[in-house]
Amino acid sequence: MKKRILAPGSAIAAVALVLAGCSSTPSSSAVNGKSGSASGGVRVAFVSQVEGIPYFNGFHAGASKEAAKLGITYTQSGPSTSDATQQVQILNNFVSQGYNAVSISPLDPTSINNAIAKAQAAGTKVITADADAPKSSRSVFVSQATDMALGATVMDELAKAAGNSGQYAIVSGGANVATFNNWIAAAKSEAASKFSNMTLVGGIRYTENTADALTQAQNLMTAFPDLKGIIAVPSFAVPGVAQAVTNAGKIGKVAVTGFGSPQTAGPFLKSGAMTSTVLWNVDDLGALTVWAMDQVVRGKPFETENTVPGLAGQYSYDASTNTLLLGRPSVFTKDNYAKYNF
Repeated sequence: MKKRILAPGSAIAAVALVLAGCSSTPSSSAVNGKSGSASGGVRVAFVSQVEGIPYFNGFHAGASKEAAKLGITYTQSGPSTSDATQQVQILNNFVSQGYNAVSISPLDPTSINNAIAKAQAAGTKVITADADAPKSSRSVFVSQATDMALGATVMDELAKAAGNSGQYAIVSGGANVATFNNWIAAAKSEAASKFSNMTLVGGIRYTENTADALTQAQNLMTAFPDLKGIIAVPSFAVPGVAQAVTNAGKIGKVAVTGFGSPQTAGPFLKSGAMTSTVLWNVDDLGALTVWAMDQVVRGKPFETENTVPGLAGQYSYDASTNTLLLGRPSVFTKDNYAKYNF
């Protein structure tokens, strides 16, 4: 994973950033197609889950760089809060504007399926990235890492911080997000096979924003005073859960890990409210997504192992599931988070 410099803000600023949300107005990085380029005039876009948070800012940065290398136009837009209906509207807008390909990180794979089918019928290629809609007609899913590896890694991190025993809880995103549910299932499977002394309590607490994640974490700590740790599944839940532990004065008593970007988790890693965060190189995920859209637009098949301009290594493709894999999870702690800027 490429190392970058990060100037972390305060814990309050991190929470405020996500609570404030941002405009869903499309932001573009346009590079005119070079004369004679096979990709000349190609326009591609990405629909994020929540626009303006560090995670999707990092995605935008990597995607924009790859678009420049390929000589195509890249635009990114998303809802200001976790809203699957707005995602459908944004996808439809890109289709009506004649974009050649659109990628989406679906909040609700069920509600997006019809919109994906209509987009494909209208001539816009659609892929998923970051989260999948496996029962849709999408062309390919650009996956960060395998769901099993991500869920197992976050459970390993929580168990280590909790001393391999005790009660733990999970605060997740929307109940219909297949990717989140797969991570949770993998984490529970890891706990069952390796950490028999750890018990999930409180069921799965679902939330759609940072403020509610904070409330859910507070409620869990009140209901289960012996709670040893909490897994915060989506990036927007991470600051809410960590802030709740901070507010309760339980730093060092209730461990927090999850799937937050280093920049989002940074202030809480520094304070000790979070022991780790599990993720991947978001910049590279953005780049791989743009490259995949360009491949689909040009009708080029994916190889079993793929080389991408500007990215190191090989990227595996599973033809049985039409999945292009970025790589293995990465773990960020107070010792290394400041090296990354997403």
